Amino acid sequence: MNNELSVQQKIVYFAKQEFLKHGFKDASLRNIATAAGMTTGAIYTYFKDKNALFEEIVDPVCVKTEELFEELSASYYNCDTVISDITFQNSLDNLHLIYDFIYNHFDVYKLLVTGAEGSSRSDFVHTIVDLEVKHTLAYLDKMKSNNNLNAEIDDTFIHVISESYINTLLEPVRHNMDKEEALKNLNAIVCFYTGGWQSIFNEFFNKKNT
Repeated sequence: MNNELSVQQKIVYFAKQEFLKHGFKDASLRNIATAAGMTTGAIYTYFKDKNALFEEIVDPVCVKTEELFEELSASYYNCDTVISDITFQNSLDNLHLIYDFIYNHFDVYKLLVTGAEGSSRSDFVHTIVDLEVKHTLAYLDKMKSNNNLNAEIDDTFIHVISESYINTLLEPVRHNMDKEEALKNLNAIVCFYTGGWQSIFNEFFNKKNT
């Protein structure tokens, strides 16, 4: 199979194996070059440095991940007058879509979640947390606008809960769970976080000015 790859594809193929084995920080361009049957200098013909090679592997998934989270999160408040209910079923459906994407790109997620230290993508998880925070705040703003509310939820609290949520979703990647095993926990995860947010939002709704 490797003989059918172009030189650049061969570099990327063996780089991915090296990054998966050692992580970005400890991966060696010399090892990649040896595995690909070329000199280290040949790699620099195609990639300016190790980080550029890492980005070549992970960036398409980073972009698609952000697009997916943007689309799914915005669906809760993108109507002009009505906020979508945060229900168990639509949350579960969304997480199935997310897990389908994760498991279709599991090796790259493994790199991003556990092997990106030292690279320009070491903040991947934090970026997704920030997206979750952004959309939660947008949901709250829409709620306040539609219901004449002045109540506030502390931004730090939202960040803590969002970070917990995203890291929970990524635990199967950290622990190399197969998809079937990961999906067994999905109902409980949705029940826990959906119920928690519903309680918080119900309290929020009740804090109208009198």
